[in-house]
Amino acid sequence: MKDYYSEINKVVTEYENHKSYHTRNIEWAADRVTWAWKWKKITKEQMEELADRIAAIFDENLFVD
Repeated sequence: MKDYYSEINKVVTEYENHKSYHTRNIEWAADRVTWAWKWKKITKEQMEELADRIAAIFDENLFVD
C-alpha cells in the first residue's frame, strides 16, 4: 500500500529545510493533502499536521523561488 503521508511529508520537509530543489511544488502538496484526506488515505491527525506545516510555509513565503 502506498504511503501518502510520507510522499507529502517529503515535499513539505524540503521546503522547511530550504532545499534549493523541490521534487514537487508546495501547491501540489496542499492539493495532495486535500485529496488524501477526502479519500481517507491519511488520518485526521496527519491531515491537520501537514495542513499546519503547509500554512506556515505559505505564511513565511518559503515557497517563493
